[in-house]
Amino acid sequence: MRQLTKYRIKVENESTLTDVVSLKVSAPAALLGALILLVVAVIFSGLLIAYTPLRNLLPGYLKESQRSATEEGLMRLDSVMAVYERNQAYIDNILRVTDETRKSSDSAALTPVSRELTADSLMKASPAEQKFVSQMEERERFNISVLAPLAAEDLLFSPVSSEGVFTEESKKSTEGEVILARGASVQSAADGTVVALYYSAPLRGYVIVIQHGRGFLTSYTHTGTPLVGVGDMVNSAQAIALAPSPDIHDTRRVTVRVWHNGSALVPYDYLDVVTDRNKNISLPYEAPRGKL
Repeated sequence: MRQLTKYRIKVENESTLTDVVSLKVSAPAALLGALILLVVAVIFSGLLIAYTPLRNLLPGYLKESQRSATEEGLMRLDSVMAVYERNQAYIDNILRVTDETRKSSDSAALTPVSRELTADSLMKASPAEQKFVSQMEERERFNISVLAPLAAEDLLFSPVSSEGVFTEESKKSTEGEVILARGASVQSAADGTVVALYYSAPLRGYVIVIQHGRGFLTSYTHTGTPLVGVGDMVNSAQAIALAPSPDIHDTRRVTVRVWHNGSALVPYDYLDVVTDRNKNISLPYEAPRGKL
């Protein structure tokens, strides 16, 4: 059997020729001891740098004031870039619309690239901001529950199509989805003026926006060939577009949205066909559709 090699570490006092420290270790024990000392030194150095001002002396490390100024500068730069992208998209849209050589498939509106923010980059809302948001939410709830129904009493609302029905999942959504029958047409919800009309390539259909009286605005997305133009006056239940092409499920769908003074409403509450079921519902106010 091979004999294990051992080493002796000795500290001697030459004045008295006596041993102060005498330590006998083997090679594996010496290696293990050196490794333990190295780990302890690394841990101690890390704690020293993390919890003492020595960390400010590290190359590339910013002081607290410099770090705050850098973060604020990055946020300002991000805001400036977002404004620049919106303005550039607006200019590109104008150039595209005024281009006489463009095709209908090139008429999709450009939108700036979305800038996703991480949770760390979002600052906590201040008390003033929270108060403002709370006031705006209360104002919007009042507008939706009281002002909009009262304003709707003076308008004669019509369904999106006499041959269309709302999907069940969109009856409580601000984006109503209406399924049309073959050969049906999209109708104006009320009297108004066409304020926007363009073709959207991503949606594979036209978008029509109509301004009504009493602060109401409606938009119809993914329609077929439009039957009106920008600036045209339309009447309630007037056909404004043909039904869109069927999708892979042979279904023709149109998305409709309704606003009142900038607040999004549920289209089903205003543009659904009035039935006996609707008349029997007990409401805290008169039916807002103006169709009774």
